[in-house]
Amino acid sequence: MKNFCLAIAAVFLSILPLAAQDNVAVLKGKVIDSADGYPLIGVSVMVEGTKFGTVTDVDGLYELRIPDQKCEVTFSYVGYDDEIRIYNLKNASSFAKIVMYMNTTQLADVVVTGVYERKKESFTGASATFKTDQLKAVGSNNVLQSLKTLDPSFKMMENSQFGSNPNMMPDVEIRGKTSVVGLKEEYGTDPNQPLFILDGFETTIETIMNLNMNRVASVTILKDAASTAIYGSKASNGVVVIETKAPARGRLQLSYKGDYGLSLADLSDYNLMNAREKLEFETLAGVYKDNTGDPFAQIRLDNLRNERLKEIERGVDTYWLSEPIRPGITHKHNIYAEGGEDKIRYGIGVSYGNVDGVMKDSDRQTLEGNVDLIYRTGKFQFSNKLSLNWLDVTNPTVSFAEYAYANPYYRKRNADGGVDRYLYYPEEGVDDYPVANPLWNAHLNNWDRASGFGFTNNFIFEWFVTQDLRLRAKFGLTKQDDDEQMRLSPLHTQFDDAGETEKGLYSHTQIKELIYEGDASVTFGKLFAKKHLVNAVGGFNFSSNRRQIYGYSATGFTDDHFDAPSFANGYPSGGSPDYSESLKRAASFYINGGYSYSERYLLDFNYRLDGASMFGTGNRFRNTWSVGTGWNIHKEAFMKDSDFFSLLKLRGSVGNPGNQNFSAYQAFSTYKFNGWMTNVFGTGVILNALGNTELAWQETTNYDVGADMIFWGERINLTFDYYWKHTDPLLAVITTPGSMGVTSVAMNAGSQKTRGWEATFRISPVYRPSEGIMWNISLNATSSRSVYADIGNSFSALNESGKASLAGTTRYYDGGSPTAIWAVRSAGIDPATGKELFIKKDGTYSFTYDVNDEVVVGDMQPKVEGLMGTTLYYKGFSVGCYLRYRWGGQTFNSSLFQKVENIGTQEVYNNQDKRALYDRWSETNREAYFKGISLVQRTEKSSRFVMDDNSLVGESFNIGYEFPDRIARRMRLGAMNLQLTMTDVFRATSVRVERGIDYPFARTVTMSLGITF
Repeated sequence: MKNFCLAIAAVFLSILPLAAQDNVAVLKGKVIDSADGYPLIGVSVMVEGTKFGTVTDVDGLYELRIPDQKCEVTFSYVGYDDEIRIYNLKNASSFAKIVMYMNTTQLADVVVTGVYERKKESFTGASATFKTDQLKAVGSNNVLQSLKTLDPSFKMMENSQFGSNPNMMPDVEIRGKTSVVGLKEEYGTDPNQPLFILDGFETTIETIMNLNMNRVASVTILKDAASTAIYGSKASNGVVVIETKAPARGRLQLSYKGDYGLSLADLSDYNLMNAREKLEFETLAGVYKDNTGDPFAQIRLDNLRNERLKEIERGVDTYWLSEPIRPGITHKHNIYAEGGEDKIRYGIGVSYGNVDGVMKDSDRQTLEGNVDLIYRTGKFQFSNKLSLNWLDVTNPTVSFAEYAYANPYYRKRNADGGVDRYLYYPEEGVDDYPVANPLWNAHLNNWDRASGFGFTNNFIFEWFVTQDLRLRAKFGLTKQDDDEQMRLSPLHTQFDDAGETEKGLYSHTQIKELIYEGDASVTFGKLFAKKHLVNAVGGFNFSSNRRQIYGYSATGFTDDHFDAPSFANGYPSGGSPDYSESLKRAASFYINGGYSYSERYLLDFNYRLDGASMFGTGNRFRNTWSVGTGWNIHKEAFMKDSDFFSLLKLRGSVGNPGNQNFSAYQAFSTYKFNGWMTNVFGTGVILNALGNTELAWQETTNYDVGADMIFWGERINLTFDYYWKHTDPLLAVITTPGSMGVTSVAMNAGSQKTRGWEATFRISPVYRPSEGIMWNISLNATSSRSVYADIGNSFSALNESGKASLAGTTRYYDGGSPTAIWAVRSAGIDPATGKELFIKKDGTYSFTYDVNDEVVVGDMQPKVEGLMGTTLYYKGFSVGCYLRYRWGGQTFNSSLFQKVENIGTQEVYNNQDKRALYDRWSETNREAYFKGISLVQRTEKSSRFVMDDNSLVGESFNIGYEFPDRIARRMRLGAMNLQLTMTDVFRATSVRVERGIDYPFARTVTMSLGITF
């Protein structure tokens, strides 16, 4: 009986996660995630005050030797709260399963590079990470708009031409430009655009714009060489890494996210004349005065003025700007179902978005379906994300500018309520300009629309060989087909002077794109002797992008409603079908390593060998590298007795990332067939583009030093970076002599140097997170300056064309800035004569304009810009606001230059800025800022039109409420939240200039609803 009891006791003890031998216990267990029950790999398990420790394996299992009968065991993992347990013989069984909880605050301190994840404390690069709730708190339009508000280094350049047009892709920069301005217009690609990574694969800016924000888990901006070097020659402009949400483990869960918005056009920047003012301006300009001495012509002009005056007296004062606009209604929806167990997890989602622009006939519809699968068996994991997308867009065929040009003394419609073709048409034999009615062209059967369908499938295979070693292979495939069509009716006023066989226009363009990318890598991470943490990643990457464009145009339509291309008479004069194809291929080998000593001293290094097809045959491959160092001062022994600093880190990095955002065939000479050279030997060819076989990579050496601080019980957070970037050589398009047979060629010329700094400061005067009460105040700022060097005369043709153009203010000189404004200095308007007095280079004064006297008179880059904001959280309620400020820059006021002066004999028939009437020089207004009214005198570029551009913008205001669990449960819901967001609420600026020339800007209010069932 005794032996039996001993045997039972032995069996019982054997199933406990404890075996004791020689006063040393062995503790065993499993660590899982509280959210989905999934095993956590690489959790650090340490016995406090000793050298005993381990990490969990690929199944979340651990085995730990414990030296004492009673001790403190700490479980720690990146992004999770530490789990601290007191071990003794009585509670040994409680260590069999350890549940760890995600820390939403620490999650922002995890850097996701798209290749690996690293705790920010041990990362030497400059980066910023934002979670989905931070992104949606400042706006729900798209990811990029929210990033612009949250990080000072991420800039969406304001497009004054196209305003808030939902179908225009923005120009985006991180820490300024690294390439010559103008290449986008030459090649259709933006060489200053950052690299976008979605779920570990490269993607386009349009994909990110269309991405439903409710699918996003986090966004990380990588800024310096240490953080971007893993992407080598594609990363000189920075990297934006977007991670979408992965399906959670557990029973089937259904969630709904909806955004409902209202946009109103912002017309406050327009300062147009009313009917009486415009008639007076025309009178002063001599529109109604005959200069030939013909009395009958003068009578006709007097009658014309009187007719318009009668209309004004009848109360005609048409506000044309209200005609093309409407309230823009936006609604976006996302439904996601997810669930699964340890081995398999799944997620199925559908997203739909409809954005009605503030201009009529302007909208954007998106439909997206996604299927996410994760399967795990033993040491192997398979992940697959499939996304299908459909897009349909419509653009107005009559620009907003045409309505702004219409004079207010004209009626919109005739007495019968119809729309006339012209607002004014001169009598037969009268040499005058007809004035088209914008409503006429708008009501015709014109359209400008596009649609697209595509899919993306990303597959990832992972083999967790050991708890320290992981192999990964991934392959992504994207197929996109777009279709663009535009049609102008033969009744459109632009065809009035065309022959019958040339009226109307139809154009059709098809774009087919096939992209694939593959990557194989090995990841190693291990802690040696409790002090030496080593991380390493090595791999091979390859990619291909093939783009085909088919297109043609047809003209000669006979009727407004017969719009099919089969009704056309033929191609436009000299036209023919068009086809182009581009193929870009790249391959690279890379290695990334990281070392940390006692979590105090940090070292990161990267090396990558890149090859790309768009450069010269002698320069296809290029080496990129980076080195980053860091010092966690708060981990030093002399800081252990103080808990004032949670983080105090100094870091620095240097590297040479490159740029591949260039044309596929810029290094190749291409030819085209010429029909008139056909003979018995075949069809002749002529040179279409001159290649450059010696074309080298554009290389940027990037230096960065920075500091990260969190102190006073995590109430204060401060980050500062100073950076210096040297791009050498630049890649630019150089104008060539006409004798060469081509107009331009891609060459390496000169260099560009950029220096700048950025800082982010956040303080929490009230910080009681356990009670759900916090008040945060934040301020961020950035400043940078760039100059050209070693350019010489490479850009002389561009400089000369800029001098000859009416409004070109950009020049390319050594020591000059890419954002500098070049013009002749002005001393103002001479009160006695009304003429402009110029200041020559030698400081003397002259009434004669000489373009060779132009100098730098301002810079569009501000001295400092950024955002300041505050957010208050109180037990589920949240209120926040963000203000954007800009100080120290200048702008060339094109509104004054083109709508106050430079109004010629044709422009005078358009409506103009009020300042053209009230602020011009005259005998009774000699202290005026602008020259006297004249239809024949041209105004040249001078510093008189350069103005300080300081502004304060109400970028985002929000209020939200997270319903308590008890209320959600009463409604049989898992969770529920509401939020109201307002963007672009107000704008105060030191310069008054028209914004939104072809499409107005807008103010938007959005309500967001989130429900989990």
